[in-house]
Amino acid sequence: MKNKIDLRVLKTEESIKSTFKTMLLEMPYEKITIKELCERAVINRKTFYLHYNSIDDVLEEFQEELASEYFDRIKDFDHIANVEKMIEAFFLFSEEKGEFYEKIHCNYNYDYIHQQTTNKLSLKVQDNLKSIRKFTPEKQDIILAFVNSATLGIYRQWIKDGKKIPVGEVIDIASTFVKTGLAKYMK
Repeated sequence: MKNKIDLRVLKTEESIKSTFKTMLLEMPYEKITIKELCERAVINRKTFYLHYNSIDDVLEEFQEELASEYFDRIKDFDHIANVEKMIEAFFLFSEEKGEFYEKIHCNYNYDYIHQQTTNKLSLKVQDNLKSIRKFTPEKQDIILAFVNSATLGIYRQWIKDGKKIPVGEVIDIASTFVKTGLAKYMK
């Protein structure tokens, strides 16, 4: 017999996550309380605690979902050999996720949220590093730090500037800079 998914459970969790997302766009993460989240989601605290232990658990679930969804798009790439595809995938995924994604990756008050999300993704992508396996783990870390920080830095600046450059053009700029930066070292 198949496990049935309780639609009430799904609906409640979706309500909690949707409300959390809205609140995160409106206020600093530290100001989000279970009490206010429950009021806005029109559930009682007991119901919240049936699904989550804390606000941090709701955030962690979001991070896991984002990391998993993004990883599904890039899992077949050798992240350094396919750096252009990686950068394109990152920018297009970010665009799809909209303001919420921008806030957790570009608002410097949320650097710890960004770092946690990035760490979750990094754990998933370590098997896809074929092109840099010839280097020591320490050098691999430096290469990845360069690619990640350059890409994220360009993304953050693009958001800060109001996305005045078309996404395709900013992808091309980021790809060119990162590829040029890697070219001599990866020979």
